[in-house]
Amino acid sequence: MSAAVAAIPQQTAKLLRRLTTRSSSNFKFAFLFLGKEQRDALSQVYEFCRVVDDVVDERPPGQEGIDTAKAQLREWSTEVARIFADPYVENVAPQSDLGKALASSRKSFDYPREAFDEIIAGVKMDLHTDRYEDLDALRLYCYRVASCVGFLCLPIFGDTSKEAHEYAEHLGLALQYTNILRDIAEDAERGRVYIPQSLLKRHGLTDEDLIKGRYDGRFVAMAKDFGDAAEREYRRAWEALRSANARALLPAEIMGRTYYKILAEIRDRNYNVFTRRTSLRRRDKLKVAAKAIARSSLAVVA
Repeated sequence: MSAAVAAIPQQTAKLLRRLTTRSSSNFKFAFLFLGKEQRDALSQVYEFCRVVDDVVDERPPGQEGIDTAKAQLREWSTEVARIFADPYVENVAPQSDLGKALASSRKSFDYPREAFDEIIAGVKMDLHTDRYEDLDALRLYCYRVASCVGFLCLPIFGDTSKEAHEYAEHLGLALQYTNILRDIAEDAERGRVYIPQSLLKRHGLTDEDLIKGRYDGRFVAMAKDFGDAAEREYRRAWEALRSANARALLPAEIMGRTYYKILAEIRDRNYNVFTRRTSLRRRDKLKVAAKAIARSSLAVVA
């Protein structure tokens, strides 16, 4: 056994002590493996995602709210152009504090502009789409609101290789599918059904069944199929990770393994997502993080 391999348990214990004393959320876990400049940039990226998402989710009711949200999203599209110094927009310099911060961090981290544009296009879909005919249609939405967030994180983490891009794409889809499965009841209360209509029909279900919280054999079979779709995306992500920089992508991997554990918990409860929202206890998150740290350390050694 090499000295590097032998040191892994000791290194893991040290990191876990930091996790225990400084963090209780998945997002904060990621911060522990980043420098200050990286942490600031990651905060800016997530703040951008939160802001444009809130434009849609917290809009006033009715058509007036839709029109207001569309106008605000257009403003953010223009701000993205300013962040990238697009000469075709007026007032080339960013106008918002967040835009100015992103323009500054962009000097160190080469964000892909199209990812910002796609995220805005994704949240905009929620203004006019609350049903998806099949998995391909849903995949586009998830790609925009989840995979593209990963693409923005890659330059911050330090791996923008083809393999890292593939990893981020599939991991984003896996995380979003897991969220959709976990939040079926909450989304239905808001009039949104993200489970593909074709999958519901295949199992003899309707939107009303989800809205009413009907938990039966049909629902379990449908949920298993959708959970299997998430499983496939996790597997594709991990296959890509084998050829990527596992150490650099450790923050993403901790998040991914945490959500995979949530998927496992949903399965253990036989897909009953109606009685309570599935979440992990702090100690379970720590176990997931420890295993992710060990895997990344072994990958570096290898």
